[in-house]
Amino acid sequence: MSISYSHPSIYHYLNAVAEKRPEAVALRLVIDLNDDFQDLSWSYGELLDNIRRVSRLLRDRSQSDRPVCSFLLPNIPQAHAIMWGAETAGVANPLNPLLNEDALVQLMEAAGTDVLMALGPNPVSDIWQKAEAVAKRLSKPVTLLPVFFPAESYELFEQLLGGYSADALAEDELPGLDDMASYFHTGGTTGTPKLAQNAQRNQLACVALHHESMNLETGDVVMSGLPLFHVAGSMINGLSCLCAGIEIVLPTIAGFRDPNVVQAHWRMVERYKVTVSGGIPTSVASMVNVPVDADVSSLKYLISGGSPVPAALCHDVKSVLGLELYQIYGMTECAGAIAMPNIQKPTVPGSAGYVSDLIDLRINGAESAGDSGELLVRGDVVFSGYLGRDDNPLQDGWLHTGDLGHIDKDGYLFITGRAKDLIIRSGHNIDPALIENCLEQHPAVSLAAAVGRPDAYAGELPVAYVQLYDGHSVSEQELMSYAMDTIAERPACPKFIEILDALPVTAVGKVHKPSLRAAATERTIKELLGDLAEKLPTFEVCILDSGEMALKFEQALSDELEVAVDKLARELNLKR
Repeated sequence: MSISYSHPSIYHYLNAVAEKRPEAVALRLVIDLNDDFQDLSWSYGELLDNIRRVSRLLRDRSQSDRPVCSFLLPNIPQAHAIMWGAETAGVANPLNPLLNEDALVQLMEAAGTDVLMALGPNPVSDIWQKAEAVAKRLSKPVTLLPVFFPAESYELFEQLLGGYSADALAEDELPGLDDMASYFHTGGTTGTPKLAQNAQRNQLACVALHHESMNLETGDVVMSGLPLFHVAGSMINGLSCLCAGIEIVLPTIAGFRDPNVVQAHWRMVERYKVTVSGGIPTSVASMVNVPVDADVSSLKYLISGGSPVPAALCHDVKSVLGLELYQIYGMTECAGAIAMPNIQKPTVPGSAGYVSDLIDLRINGAESAGDSGELLVRGDVVFSGYLGRDDNPLQDGWLHTGDLGHIDKDGYLFITGRAKDLIIRSGHNIDPALIENCLEQHPAVSLAAAVGRPDAYAGELPVAYVQLYDGHSVSEQELMSYAMDTIAERPACPKFIEILDALPVTAVGKVHKPSLRAAATERTIKELLGDLAEKLPTFEVCILDSGEMALKFEQALSDELEVAVDKLARELNLKR
């Protein structure tokens, strides 16, 4: 089914919302977690005014007809004005501030950055210092502006913004459905950072899917702790909510990365009458572990995504809150939306979401409901390809996701594995090649393989196994230090590196990663059991055809071990 668009661009959509409800709160930033809370808010009228000002600022400070604005910012109201203003004037390029300097230079060069905005100098982050260093290394001059905190010798974004008009933009300055809106960075399949090109149409298709599914209405309040460089933060919890005309609560500059925010989550729900909250599975699990010390009756349901949601977490949310935890499945290459919740019905534990008629999703090779295979996606949410690259994953209009799964007879999607062995850590897609290429550059390392080991908090954590050249020696700690110094993406740094005499290989000589995943899981279990591990009988970690892992013991466990192992299996999402 094709999507009918009532607005030709994001600007047109937000303009229409602001005209209807100019005084309604669009964005509320919590700045103090004390008992009374303190916050700053922007109305829809103020947001629209600032989007217009940002658009004019970017055109003024750039030589390009369609300027590219890269930014390194937390989830603050200014970031939203910059994001949607940049998409109106040209192209937005939100970047993860945790990327190292080399990676940021590479991405901004590829994007053709004209203006760079970053969180100003402050005592708790080095974002500004990194931005200054990157700006000096770019091949063309860029305008660098500090945001939120002032920087000596630079014009502060907020002060500069006030000098531009908030009058309506001329129609001939505005983008259309097929104009480019943003470049989102993603690890892709080779470990080399790529920029996924999202057009206005892609993002508005995500909005349509979101609105069909979520049924948000005037009076709803959504809490979002995800930054805008995360496609779920910008598209699902950001743009889609703004186009619905509802209030978004931003839980401090740090978002859900701050343990204090998680501890105060239920009190914020009560204070701001939040109706929908959630986050990546690890954030939701942390929330549920905090005693509910407030009136949370305003909540309608929770949502999660970014990585598979354990069935046990759905049960925990239901047990603690009496609410459903719905999952969203999306990709950067699909503007964040593929399968969405069906809030008309209870959640289906283990499901990644419901497949709407507004999107074409099929299982490659499947002949009937329930058949498994690679997920292929087609429709307006699907991007046009990676900027400046030929390795386009589209074939005849279909995006090959690399994920394996099936759709049941009721239209629910289940993800059962990953064709390309991506490691998903707290919602971050980590390409094993990023780790492997790094380690194989070490002069002592002949071969490296990275896999994900299960983790109760992060879902998966990256670990690596290496094989050394004959006659060479290096310690595992030296390799860990080398990886920490070399890998650009902090979440991709392995939690441990183990040196093997030889990596396990298949009959045709390819590294057999299931064996390494099993070994990593066995090591994890023994570490978590502590002293009890000495009492474990011989056991095996089996990799099932579905890609799931299961524990197999040669003999019955004692009551003490049975309780401990059963708890671990549930936390690590292992079958018995």
